[in-house]
Amino acid sequence: MDWYYSDGRQQFGPVTEAEFDTLVASGRIGANTLVWRAGMSNWSPLGTVHQPAPAAAVAPVPEQPPQEARFCSQCGRPFAPGDLLQIGNATVCASCKDVMMQRLREGVVPIAQPHARPFAGFWIRFVAVFIDGIILGVAGVIISVPFGFMRGAIGEPMPLFGRTRGIFSYLTLVQMAVAMLYEAWFVVAKGATPGKLALSLEVICADGTRPGWGVAIGRHFAKLLSSWFTLGIGYIMAGIDDEKRALHDRICETRVVRN
Repeated sequence: MDWYYSDGRQQFGPVTEAEFDTLVASGRIGANTLVWRAGMSNWSPLGTVHQPAPAAAVAPVPEQPPQEARFCSQCGRPFAPGDLLQIGNATVCASCKDVMMQRLREGVVPIAQPHARPFAGFWIRFVAVFIDGIILGVAGVIISVPFGFMRGAIGEPMPLFGRTRGIFSYLTLVQMAVAMLYEAWFVVAKGATPGKLALSLEVICADGTRPGWGVAIGRHFAKLLSSWFTLGIGYIMAGIDDEKRALHDRICETRVVRN
């Protein structure tokens, strides 16, 4: 009868009885190694397994081991994926959840970061913003050319509401839309704007994934909040935060990391 075994991260098998005995004799499978074979209700350490009684009848289809078994990071027991809880980067069973949460509250076990890359500091992010500003400035000049011809043709500025002059012009709205799409598209498609890409930086969510459109657009407007309404203090926060987060990173739960 075939055996299956696991090292806690990966499942191996099936192996024949003779192969299994060889692995045990070589020490690759020890008393604490989780094993399974047809007739067992779940994975168990080899040291606690007793030889199962011969089956009364041979099933027409060989019995298969539980699929996609996952292991509790605290007690090491195998569970179905739906029976484990995700706490930070750790997966724990229901029995270990309360103990794990208490240890986290006490600071005994820090939650692992979802990435191993260092956070980008204030000055390198400042240079990235400067590069993006140059690119958007050139784009703004190009966009303003046709509006300049239109204004010259009518002999006056083209207001948005009636004949009111001011910042809320068609050109301003177009430039704002271009800046929003510039940042959102590059963050979603490439992971960062050209300024950040030039410096090998990337924008990620708290779980290490790339932001979607909602987060990318929200982050753009949160950046405007950081610069307009806080007089730049929102950006300066990146220099003192433990994870180098500016105000818009805190609002949108994002980080900027080095590749």
